[in-house]
Amino acid sequence: MEKVNTIGKIYTTKELILFAAPPVLAQFSMSLLSTLDDGLFLSRYVGTNALAAFSIAWPIFMIFIAMSELFNGASVLCSTKMGEGKSEEANKNFTAVIIMAVLFGCVFSILGSIFMDPLITFLGGTDVLFPYIKAFLSIGVWYIPLVLVNNIFSRFYIPAGNSKMSLYITLINSLCNFFFDWLFIVRMGLGMVGSACANLIANIVVFIIGILYFSRKRSEIHFSRPDGSMFSTLWQSFRFGFPPFLTNVAVAVNVFIANQVLLYVSGENGVSAYTIINNIQFMFMSGVFGLAGAVSPIVSYAYGEKNREKIRTIIRQIITVTGGLIAVIILAYLLGRKPLLLIYLKSDASEAVRQMADQGLRIAPLGFPFFGYNVLAIDSFLALHEKKISTILSVLENIICANLTILTLPYLFGVTGVWFAFPAGEILTFAGTLFFVLRNKEKYFG
Repeated sequence: MEKVNTIGKIYTTKELILFAAPPVLAQFSMSLLSTLDDGLFLSRYVGTNALAAFSIAWPIFMIFIAMSELFNGASVLCSTKMGEGKSEEANKNFTAVIIMAVLFGCVFSILGSIFMDPLITFLGGTDVLFPYIKAFLSIGVWYIPLVLVNNIFSRFYIPAGNSKMSLYITLINSLCNFFFDWLFIVRMGLGMVGSACANLIANIVVFIIGILYFSRKRSEIHFSRPDGSMFSTLWQSFRFGFPPFLTNVAVAVNVFIANQVLLYVSGENGVSAYTIINNIQFMFMSGVFGLAGAVSPIVSYAYGEKNREKIRTIIRQIITVTGGLIAVIILAYLLGRKPLLLIYLKSDASEAVRQMADQGLRIAPLGFPFFGYNVLAIDSFLALHEKKISTILSVLENIICANLTILTLPYLFGVTGVWFAFPAGEILTFAGTLFFVLRNKEKYFG
């Protein structure tokens, strides 16, 4: 009798919440510690220009996080094959994807090192910010392979049957980063280089843990000698990974565009405020990504089983759990917004940065409910092999609506328009989400 994998179980809503809780907490903890990290160390001990420089450099890492999403398409592929009873084939696919990710990452590290200066200039590195960005990237560019592989590992802990592992790994990563940022920036005064070195060490630690974990045969997903279909596996992974890849590339482009708009309308102060708003906003909304990452393999497994009734039950549970999570997020945001802002800004911080950040943080939660359901819809449709719908919604959210709002609203309302761009874009996208949900109501949501 074929073993039923952890993600193949039939969950009650309570059991689904308990299964999804560790990935949700993992994403939130990572973002919280990252937010505290940036606020306590970069902003306070290196300066708000360092924070602005980090925002200018961040699209580079968003591109490589996006690249990891192409490889992460194997999560849908492997979860589906596990549902079809092809667990050994899933192991081979997973191993092939890890090998290819390492090779891709090494190539990009070399190219990034060679073309670093023109890349920084292209991203908008002003005379003031250029030295900060280059100092960070001189180290940061070399841990790109680790970023790629660690993002894949984090996605596969759930199909491997251990949702708690994602929380443990996130805490280890964040605490390592926190400790070494304190050591290198506060104690040793290494500035942006110290921040990059802290990230490097944290990524090495997480990489070693991932290698050891997935080498165990008792893991429901583990390393296995890949067969001759490595490039075929990679192609299938890229097909499933394309919608989230597109999302992350678009987010990187959006950050780039927003930085250029803010440099034009309010200078480096506007970029610093935008970085603070983005970090705090993402910290609270990150739990949505944790929920999506937890439930998507369960949906894909049910799809592999061709169990329509099970799929409908899971989707109804996801809609309910998402609503509850969003309510908790909004409450936590309202309670934590001001204390977190104080962490970022010293008493002698620029009043312009303080006012812009406070205004943006008051506007941001208007988009939270729409963002939550948009993300879950994109991931759920992808888990159901509806790649076309998932891609359309991703394009709508992250390319059409995001750029439409960020380019038009500042023209009409100045810097205030930048802060309204996020909720306005998510509301517009939600109309598309409703359209596809209603169109497929009988098929998946009945």
